[in-house]
Amino acid sequence: MEILQLPIELLLSLPQYLHNIEDFTNLSSTCRTFRRVCSDASPNTILRLAGASSRVFFRPDPHFLIAATVRQVGEWALLSNDNTEQLRRHIQGGVYSLLNLCVDKAGLNMDDIRRLHASRFSLINPIADMIDRCAGPQFVSTPDFWDGGVSNPASISLEPTRALFQIIIYGELFAPTMQAFLEPNRALPRFDQEFRLDFIKYCIPDSMCRSYTGVTVLEVGPYAGTKNELMPQKESDQVGLDYLLTCRTWREAWERVRLAIGPNFDDVPRQIMWESAVQIQGLAGLEMLRPGGLEGWRSRLAEMRKRIESLPIEKRPKE
Repeated sequence: MEILQLPIELLLSLPQYLHNIEDFTNLSSTCRTFRRVCSDASPNTILRLAGASSRVFFRPDPHFLIAATVRQVGEWALLSNDNTEQLRRHIQGGVYSLLNLCVDKAGLNMDDIRRLHASRFSLINPIADMIDRCAGPQFVSTPDFWDGGVSNPASISLEPTRALFQIIIYGELFAPTMQAFLEPNRALPRFDQEFRLDFIKYCIPDSMCRSYTGVTVLEVGPYAGTKNELMPQKESDQVGLDYLLTCRTWREAWERVRLAIGPNFDDVPRQIMWESAVQIQGLAGLEMLRPGGLEGWRSRLAEMRKRIESLPIEKRPKE
């Protein structure tokens, strides 16, 4: 019996037995029957196959696929305390552990994958290049770096694309928490501060974590077996990100976005929330930094600003 003569129920199960996304696309292009079979594959099956090809087609690995799916996982986690604790354990296991949970709980379809790859050229690469010029290898290779070549020289080691995806993932995961803060009357579920710090500690690992006052770092995930030792990695991602997020080029880029919506707030708490709300919009939020990209966000940002303006935040006394 030829394979195409098998019952359609069996043919529809074929994608579950493929090894990776390349096998899936090859099968889909074989004939009309297999194209139909692949078009009916579940989003979770497609994500599992994409995960098997993460190091080849979805770089930086594993950050690319986490960025594409972690919002789904965050929404699932907020459904119950048990789900939240399961997500916390996977976050503490590091980025590959988080990817495993994403593959288990989330899904992608082929349109999602095509859209993600298109965003690499329209959003990811241009913003990564901006980061490179702010705090990456392009920055540190500036002539006379330590002798006036740049306004604020520093000893940093930052991989621009990975740093960008760390920012994207944080936004995808915690944008709903920001929305909960902006709409307190709805009593929306949110991740608490300790949970958000766990993401910083274990998914943006840095040996400097152990030197922060009041911060406890468990000997798990990226820190397993490193008690009282420096981590076996050259990068200092938290130090590099701190430099990036406070450097003039990055701050002014986002300031232009905010000022296009309205003036700065006079009181510090509202201004901090306004700055955070604008930057925590995940992958799609990068559109705001691209030419003409702000227009698609103008109404949403205006609504955010209005909500922040109406929040019952006590002003800090002026010193």
